[in-house]
Amino acid sequence: MESRRSKNLLLLCLRSQSTRVALVGGNHTAARFCTR
Repeated sequence: MESRRSKNLLLLCLRSQSTRVALVGGNHTAARFCTR
């Protein structure tokens, strides 16, 4: 039970991190295109 809970937390953390990175990457590329 506990391991399952920790695994879910880890997945949530990874997901939030990946989404954050994706958002940052998208913004970066958009800014680059705008400047060009």
